[in-house]
Amino acid sequence: MSGTMGRLSIGITGLQTNQYALNTTAHNLMNTQTEGYTRQQVMLTDRTYRTIAHNGITQYKAGLGVVTAEIQQARDTFADVAYRTENGRWSYYKAQYETVAEVENYFGELEGQDFNTAMNELWLSLQELQKESNSIVTRSSFISTAQTFVDRVQEIRQSLISYQRNLNTEIKSEVDRINELGKTILDYNDKILAAETGGVENANDYRDIRNAALDELSGLVKTEYVTNKDGTVEVYIEGNLFVTKGMQYKLDTIRINEHEGYLAKYDFATDATDFLMPVWKDSQDPLFNINKLPSTEASTDVGALKGLMMSRGYFVSDYTNVPQKPDKPLADDYLSEAQYQDAMVKYEADMNEYVEDLAYFNTYVEPYTVTNLLAQFDVLVHAMVTGMNDILCPNKEVQLADGSTITILDEDAAGLGMGSGNEYPGTELFVRKSTPRYTEQTVVLADGTTQTVQVFNEEKEDDFYSLYSINNLEVNEKLLKNPSLLPLTRETGEEAQKVVDNMLALWDKKFATVSPNSMIECDFNDYYAGMIEDLADRGFTYNSMSETQQQTITDIENLRQGVVGVSSDEELSNMIRFQHAYNASSRYITTVAEMIEHIINTLGV
Repeated sequence: MSGTMGRLSIGITGLQTNQYALNTTAHNLMNTQTEGYTRQQVMLTDRTYRTIAHNGITQYKAGLGVVTAEIQQARDTFADVAYRTENGRWSYYKAQYETVAEVENYFGELEGQDFNTAMNELWLSLQELQKESNSIVTRSSFISTAQTFVDRVQEIRQSLISYQRNLNTEIKSEVDRINELGKTILDYNDKILAAETGGVENANDYRDIRNAALDELSGLVKTEYVTNKDGTVEVYIEGNLFVTKGMQYKLDTIRINEHEGYLAKYDFATDATDFLMPVWKDSQDPLFNINKLPSTEASTDVGALKGLMMSRGYFVSDYTNVPQKPDKPLADDYLSEAQYQDAMVKYEADMNEYVEDLAYFNTYVEPYTVTNLLAQFDVLVHAMVTGMNDILCPNKEVQLADGSTITILDEDAAGLGMGSGNEYPGTELFVRKSTPRYTEQTVVLADGTTQTVQVFNEEKEDDFYSLYSINNLEVNEKLLKNPSLLPLTRETGEEAQKVVDNMLALWDKKFATVSPNSMIECDFNDYYAGMIEDLADRGFTYNSMSETQQQTITDIENLRQGVVGVSSDEELSNMIRFQHAYNASSRYITTVAEMIEHIINTLGV
């Protein structure tokens, strides 16, 4: 009788397990379109067995039915890890490509009104000036074109600086979002632990929310994680513990110029912007090592946050951040061997400084899109304005009685203004806003004579206001009011034709390389073309990497969805299968009940 009654448990467990399976299948179907949902599977196993006989060698057992072992998520751990790694790399290059696409617009390269037009208009204006240097009309036109040129370069530079500040804001937002995702992971760690402590069920829906947070976090910053036996996860970002059981280590941002140790050198000048550095909130230790550039080989080119910082850079740069290689002295240029040796000593010292500056440039300037572009652009404009100024206001060195030398205006070589009352030598076209080109001094020359001279105020790297840098430039107000002061006339009243010829010749002169790491010197037009080509090459590289990563992510996600995704057809088939199994269990119970009833009735007779 006990064996017969025991068979009821087989049918009962069949009913229970198939009911669970039907519920799970219905849950899957209801979440077919739910983003981030992971398909759930019912895992069945045998219930306990009982021995019904044995012959001394073999035991004969009968099962007592089936039970639900667990309802588990259908996930591929390796696909998850691969997806999150590649998602981070895609986000890194996507962030940088978007920066290049944005800053290209500032030069008008994609709109048909490129900056090259402003350069060309200045050159055309010089050509007209060459034809009639003593015409007030051509002088006025040239000065007006120079004003338009300055306005254009300042507009571009200010747009780049504003974009840096916008990236600064984005970085702060990304840090805040990272903290929010960390809080989500921490909260659902606790919920999963509480739900699964009894060992009765798996908190699969909670796991879906946590997995979605891990997916998003992987796009923002390099992420690694470890799943503990109790179902919680420990999350590491950039190799640092971020979330662990019951605790989250939060990020913060600090202003770089308040902590100078983060940079070896920087020049904020009047463009000072308090760039933000992500740090660990409690210790203030930086999240990223800015002395070590990201690379694919080291798998450190990961995360949108790092991509934004590589786009932004760490300071507002200018032409002084681009090192210029010193020229090696030639023995034939010196009157004595002693002078040549002194020049070589200075050259070696300058080369040592150049090597240090180049290392700084390669670490803190060139790898960063906006910082590098600001410096390149300023190099071009600086060369153009100082080149024309030096022709309009030629300088020379003179030796003083104490043996020192100073640089002064060469009044003999300089042109004069046109017309009575305007015969001033060497009026510059482009001026620094707060620093005059010359300061009048009375000095004693080496020959013992006393002379009043115009001493040139040199540019100094540590004094922004002394630089002919874009944001410190304006067209000489004296020339705007009185174009006759433009020094293109000789004492005799005739045109100083050579002055204009020399300014036009600047456009054909090789003055610099696009990068200190390049060997090809360029003129103005070639330099600008090379600068834009360099920017376009960056964009092409970043876009290619982004597209490659996007395809990789798509392939991995398709693989992942093949495991975690819900197929309506498959779930409907499962529902029919479990419904049939449920009905079979029901019929089985009915049959056993009829058997028991028959036995009872028979024994009762």
